[in-house]
Amino acid sequence: MITVEDVKGLMTECLSMSDGLVEIDLDSPVVIDSFTLVWILHLMEERHGIVIAPEQADFPSTMTVREFHGYLAATFPDRVSVER
Repeated sequence: MITVEDVKGLMTECLSMSDGLVEIDLDSPVVIDSFTLVWILHLMEERHGIVIAPEQADFPSTMTVREFHGYLAATFPDRVSVER
């Protein structure tokens, strides 16, 4: 099961590639540019087997870790843990 901490780690890793080492928390809005979005989706597929086509990913340009985890939990309930 994918946890909110897994999502945080993945987003932190992707954001660090373009912005240097970054630290994010669960509720801080982060800007997700197209490169970062594609990289996040690639790592979701590679590490967790979750496939989201970039052209089908209708995400806002700014979102929090908790919002992205919530989207994943709603879309893939059998693969993503519900946050308590």
